[in-house]
Amino acid sequence: MPNVDVIHKLGACMIESLSAISVFVKVAQMGSFVSAGRALGLSASAVGKRVTSLESAVGARLLQRNTRRISLTYEGERFLGHARRILEEIEEMQNAMHSSNEDPNGKLRISIAPIPNLFIDKFYVFLEKYEGIEIEFDFSDRFVDLVGENFDAALRIGHNPDGNMRSHYLGEMVSALVASPIYLKSSGHIQEAADLLSHTLIHYRSRNSGLIQPWPLSNIRSLALPHSIICNDIDTRIKLAIQGAGVAYLPIVSIREHLDSGDLCAILTDRIVDASMPIHAVWPYAHRYSLRQRLLIDYLKGISI
Repeated sequence: MPNVDVIHKLGACMIESLSAISVFVKVAQMGSFVSAGRALGLSASAVGKRVTSLESAVGARLLQRNTRRISLTYEGERFLGHARRILEEIEEMQNAMHSSNEDPNGKLRISIAPIPNLFIDKFYVFLEKYEGIEIEFDFSDRFVDLVGENFDAALRIGHNPDGNMRSHYLGEMVSALVASPIYLKSSGHIQEAADLLSHTLIHYRSRNSGLIQPWPLSNIRSLALPHSIICNDIDTRIKLAIQGAGVAYLPIVSIREHLDSGDLCAILTDRIVDASMPIHAVWPYAHRYSLRQRLLIDYLKGISI
């Protein structure tokens, strides 16, 4: 029969190790013993001791410390990936054991990139299934601070999702250069990228950065494309393009019905490079999520775009 004292000691060691791993992940996320301790309810010295204990256990220095900042060592970078997976698996085990009898309620805040037809139809099933949950959608192209601004999740377009957040790949957003038959008939068909120099072009300026969206054309650097029309709204650009105001670069998901109906025509399809952008769902790390947050995260992981 196993020695009870030995079992208790092993259990205590496992809990202590998991606690140290959790502290290490929080330090790596926040870049400070003080900030990590504040978030965990520990003193900075207690945080430092747990990290030191973990380093002794794994036999490698995980953090590079100096008076100004804390950074991960090479070994720390590698260990962080394993540590996060360990904590995620433990959390999933806890969630599976957690009672599901409670009714999901409360409010969720979700930041969503303002792309028509890309995301919102994906939430109908969630809204119908969990009527007790209130949802606030914030449509913006700015990079919101999920923790600081109290968001539960975000759906983002672009490379390099925030390393301090959990993320899940959802798919790709593909865009195309388009113009209406009316415009092409009156202004002439476009065979080469250089032809755009003599055409009316409808550009998008980000409300957040103020930058104009680049068009991914081959040899684009050698072309000074005219900024004939600039606006910060996708729906307006779609309407302008349909009405024959010029050429626009638009997400296919937002204009598919207009492409199918012939109101818009795709042009220079063989001249566009890297016309797709990855889409990720991201959400903050937490030791424990509320039921509504867990349901949202599970739902986001099941979305396919």
